Formats: sequence, C-alpha cells, structure tokens
Amino acid sequence: MKLSDILTPLRSEIDKDDLVREKTLPLGRKAVRKCSESIKMVHRGEFDDARSLITEAGEIISEAIQGMSDSDFILKSRGLDVAYQELAEAANLLSLLEHNRFTPPSEYEIPTRAYLNGLADAVGELRRAALDLLRHDDVERAETLLGFMEEILEELQTFDYPNALIPDLRRKCDVGRSLVERTRGDLTRAVGQSRLMKKLDRVGERLKD
Repeated sequence: MKLSDILTPLRSEIDKDDLVREKTLPLGRKAVRKCSESIKMVHRGEFDDARSLITEAGEIISEAIQGMSDSDFILKSRGLDVAYQELAEAANLLSLLEHNRFTPPSEYEIPTRAYLNGLADAVGELRRAALDLLRHDDVERAETLLGFMEEILEELQTFDYPNALIPDLRRKCDVGRSLVERTRGDLTRAVGQSRLMKKLDRVGERLKD
C-alpha cells in the first residue's frame, strides 16, 4: 500500500475536525462576549438583563457542544474552557450580588476545572463591586462581599493539586489572595474614616449646644 493511500483517510479525518473547529470556536467567543456584557450589567444593578445574557451564553455553549460531538478530537480539546469559566464567573457574581448565594456548576453543566477557575476570577469582580459600595459609603454591604471573597479563596485553596490536574488555579488563587488583602485594607480605611466622621459630627453637635 502506498503511503499516500494510508494518509488520505487521515487527512480526511483532520479536515473534518477542522470544519467542526471553525464552526464551534466562534460560538465560544460569542458566549464569552455575552458573559462579559452580563458582568457589566450586574455591576450596574441590571440583574434581569444580566440573567438573560447568562442564559443566552449557556444556550450558545450547548449549541457549540452539540457541534463538537461530530469530532472526538475537538470535543476533548477543551476549546470551550474559557467560555465555561466566564459563565461560572458571571453566574456566581450575579447570584452573590442579587441573592447572597453561590451558583453550583450543575445549574449550567459547567465542567469542574472551568468552574473552579471561573469562581477564582469572580474574586476580582467582587472586589470591584465592594469598591463601588465603599464609594457610596455602604460599608456593611462591602464587608459582606469581602466575606464572599475570603470564602472563595479559602475553599479553593483546599484544592491543592498539581497544575497539570487543575491548570491555572494556583496562580489565580495567588492573585485572589492579593485582591482580598487589598480589599481588606480598603475596607479598614473606610471604617476608620466613617468612625472619624461620626466623632466629628458628635463634636459639631456639642459645639452647637
């Protein structure tokens, strides 16, 4: 048998994989954009619109998965990991800010590794929300969000596995630890300033008397 006869069906298989890849990767990018838009809306307090975008993103990922089923190679390539991570991040940010609860991976059928990494990414968005609250002098709510940040980091650090088993998680936990420390410092300063202002107000009231 000629080598060309051996390679022809192999080329056909890879051509098929390439067609599947070209069809599904844009769907993954579209889902990522939907999740990014959702996160922006969550920060603006537009929770219903944010939820709709998250639902759309989940549906787009499901469509991509169905397309990937035509290629075992593409299906196993983890090409939708980023989209799943963004979905986990957006869904948890929304549920925490709206209902003070976490969203389990089963709600959107998010794979384990992608869910853990998306949860780690949510720490940064929670910091952003906490800082917005501090700017509006809502120290109590900011403290609640800091508590969520600490809980996420504390729980994720129990997944002490090599990077080969959970890619990127250890690095993201290191980043998350820095964000938690900075947010704690911001909150401490805000509490101190709030107490100082209250003391000054009391002094001002006494001087009026």
